[in-house]
Amino acid sequence: MTAEPPATGRAANEPELPAISEEEWARFVEESAGPARARAPREPSARARMVTERLRREDEAAARRRGPLRRWRRRGRPAVPRQPDGWRTAPARPQARGQRWWGVVAGLVFVVLLVVVVADPARVLS
Repeated sequence: MTAEPPATGRAANEPELPAISEEEWARFVEESAGPARARAPREPSARARMVTERLRREDEAAARRRGPLRRWRRRGRPAVPRQPDGWRTAPARPQARGQRWWGVVAGLVFVVLLVVVVADPARVLS
């Protein structure tokens, strides 16, 4: 028993593989990059899979909240499915009642002052 490696540079138990000619390899590369590759379906991105899963879960939750489907509805209008939020939209900021009230008061004061100035500008400016 000797410690010399095989002469071909392969392991002793590895089978001998036939060599592929350069022409065959070039033809294989050309065929794999051709129209067959263009027809192959593309896998969706991770983001697309996550969005699809989230929308599916939201639809299932909405269906559970609505209850079982009925053929004839009492109110006559069909339920409108919820539209998903826009892409990259910020959450809606709730309007405070006080802010709206002060806006109305400030607008009303401005209009009254404008009417007074337009009606008698000499009296206001003197």
